[in-house]
Amino acid sequence: MILLHSTLFWISVIVLGFVNPLISFGLIILYYLPGIIQSAIQTGIKHTQEEMKSFSEDVLEDMK
Repeated sequence: MILLHSTLFWISVIVLGFVNPLISFGLIILYYLPGIIQSAIQTGIKHTQEEMKSFSEDVLEDMK
């Protein structure tokens, strides 16, 4: 089912690309945008967790 959906999507992108390339670029951006946003959020969360861990270690050293 997913393969069929993906195949129909890319065929429509190619066909619409002949009509108006901007529509194709818009569809491609919308197709990949959720993955890009999710990757950016995960990177931010990972970075924040590392900062919090190093911050808590610094605070513990200062308390000694």
